[in-house]
Amino acid sequence: MWEQALKIASHITHPVTVAAFALVFAAFTFGLALRAKRPLIAAILAGGIIILGLAPLAASTFQATRGVYRVRVVVLGADGSPVDDAQLTSSIGGEPKKVQGGWEFDVPPQIRPGDGKVTLFASVKNAFLTGSSTLVLAGDYYPTATIQLTSDISAKIRGVVLDEQSRPVAGAQVSIPGYADVAVTDNMGNFVLPAHAADGQIVSVRAQKGQLFGSASVPAGKIPLELMLRRQ
Repeated sequence: MWEQALKIASHITHPVTVAAFALVFAAFTFGLALRAKRPLIAAILAGGIIILGLAPLAASTFQATRGVYRVRVVVLGADGSPVDDAQLTSSIGGEPKKVQGGWEFDVPPQIRPGDGKVTLFASVKNAFLTGSSTLVLAGDYYPTATIQLTSDISAKIRGVVLDEQSRPVAGAQVSIPGYADVAVTDNMGNFVLPAHAADGQIVSVRAQKGQLFGSASVPAGKIPLELMLRRQ
């Protein structure tokens, strides 16, 4: 009941203005009552006015503190054990704070999405691991999100296949050993192929057309690859 009353009071008008007016009016009322030789009534009236005047200011402060979500984030590695060196971001921005056993995001009501949905992202770049978790900010102001990291395989290999005279080779088959995906070059020798790896991770690429072969080891998702075919 008190919480609801404070919420209503905080919307009356600007809380600082109300508080200042209440203090001035309380002093004026107290002075009048004293001149009328009613000190007890003066004290009661002044106290009541001050309480009513400070209510919106107290309500505003309460709402600012009460409305902040403190989202606890736990990051787990591929083996299920906690990870301490991950990099965290969120769909609504903000800087994560390192706390015991994980991280914490503070989400004030001003940046809470209308539907309450927030997505948290974590990565360990040198291990090529990524993960995310989505939660809805509702009645629980201290929710916990768990992010399970998995191997990042989102990168692609892009490039062009050339012959020994540096001419584009159309119709060449490009693949990554160990995977079934095959890309066929277009008339300009271009191809795009899932890398089954993360950006920057080294992968082996093989191309073939008839008796012509070529291969290379390159970082996935980086600069376009030029793969030259030679007769074997």
